[in-house]
Amino acid sequence: MGRARRSFKLRLSPAGLDVLIDSHCHLIRATRSLIAWGTTLHVAIEYLNSMPTDEIIDQLKGQQLSFLGGGAEHHVGASCQLWDIATSITERVQKDSPEARQPTLGRIYIVALLQITKADQTALLRAFDRALQSGARTPASRDTNDLAG
Repeated sequence: MGRARRSFKLRLSPAGLDVLIDSHCHLIRATRSLIAWGTTLHVAIEYLNSMPTDEIIDQLKGQQLSFLGGGAEHHVGASCQLWDIATSITERVQKDSPEARQPTLGRIYIVALLQITKADQTALLRAFDRALQSGARTPASRDTNDLAG
């Protein structure tokens, strides 16, 4: 039986969509694998989860976040585990910064995606492995015969 999956909604501006695209392409290059869009979000969340909470809080204060969220809805399929991890990040932030409002999952997703292109490759690959272990879609096969005519 397959792992439980669901659709995750990203509300992005055109600039936010560019962040998603850039993150996805960066991750494809780093992993040398064709991956699903939802896997990119899952890896981003896994990576963000590995960051110290104070760094996440600093990233959430960034003014560019308001320009990256938007009205266009984009849906990506990913493991249900992604929601659990993202929610735990919001809870960590709330615990360490009780005077501030708990961040929305949408803001967490955007902050996570912003980290992909800045991440150390080794740490990013570890996040990729964790995402695969927690239910992210396995990359497309790298069988050389797949490309044969």
